[in-house]
Amino acid sequence: CSFAVYGKQWYQRRVRGEEKQRAVLHRRIKRTDKVVRGRVSKIRDRLGDVVTYQGREYTDKMDHDLTEMLYWLQQERRQSALERGGMVMIDLPPIDPSAIV
Repeated sequence: CSFAVYGKQWYQRRVRGEEKQRAVLHRRIKRTDKVVRGRVSKIRDRLGDVVTYQGREYTDKMDHDLTEMLYWLQQERRQSALERGGMVMIDLPPIDPSAIV
């Protein structure tokens, strides 16, 4: 078995492991998000109050934070792939949450 074949197999196993871990984390986030959104909705409906976190409406902030987290995870994976190929990415500025649609 050549090094290239071994490396490819190792990489594929690693990616599958990451996919499984990501699926588990995504299910946990989704389950927790459902509970939290239900409670935030009850507060809004029963008390007429808006739940905020760091000055922003909670559900809106969590939507943007999840999108931003996924974006940065993707950038880290790209960076790792480029470094394996001998290239390095420059640091990217933080994304503006209001620009995410």
